[in-house]
Amino acid sequence: MTEPLTRPPRNRLRWQPRQVIVLALVWVVLWGQVNLVTVVGGVLMGILVTVLFPLPSIGWAGRPHPWALLVLLGHLVKDLAVASFRLAVFAFGRDMPSPGIVRVDLKADSDLYQVNTAELVSVVPGTIVVDARQRSRILYLHVFDMPNDTTRDEVVADTLALEKRVVRALGSRAEFEALDREVPHDEPEFREVT
Repeated sequence: MTEPLTRPPRNRLRWQPRQVIVLALVWVVLWGQVNLVTVVGGVLMGILVTVLFPLPSIGWAGRPHPWALLVLLGHLVKDLAVASFRLAVFAFGRDMPSPGIVRVDLKADSDLYQVNTAELVSVVPGTIVVDARQRSRILYLHVFDMPNDTTRDEVVADTLALEKRVVRALGSRAEFEALDREVPHDEPEFREVT
């Protein structure tokens, strides 16, 4: 039996310096000039926005790992290049793609890792997340061309490898070791779209 999700009480007047700085930078960029008035106005606007629209806190036990972040970025650039080439081949070729929906059961139990994995999957051309289930940590992906079960298995394996790289880049050592010990889920579902 799982424990119910509990949310910490919201404190509207909680100081959020990172959000204020980012919002102040956006404010200065939108004004297009750096002077005392725009910087102070940006800081005041950032404080106002964070008080009126506070961001929920995200439970995160890890920290950024620079080398793992570079590895994650390198894989992303490679995936972007390969996927773009494959889509170009389809655009100029005569073959018709066989799209499909794939279910991927993620292993990490964290909103942060699920969202980052879903975003990085969707950035790569040819695959997009059509549904994400928070409680069960399931992603449903629409794949541009999936002619057989082997391709489906490759998409699932690639997505789980991406999740592992995300956890390695942002998580704690304990989270990454727990991910390695995770028991594999049942066979993923496959449905071809006609």
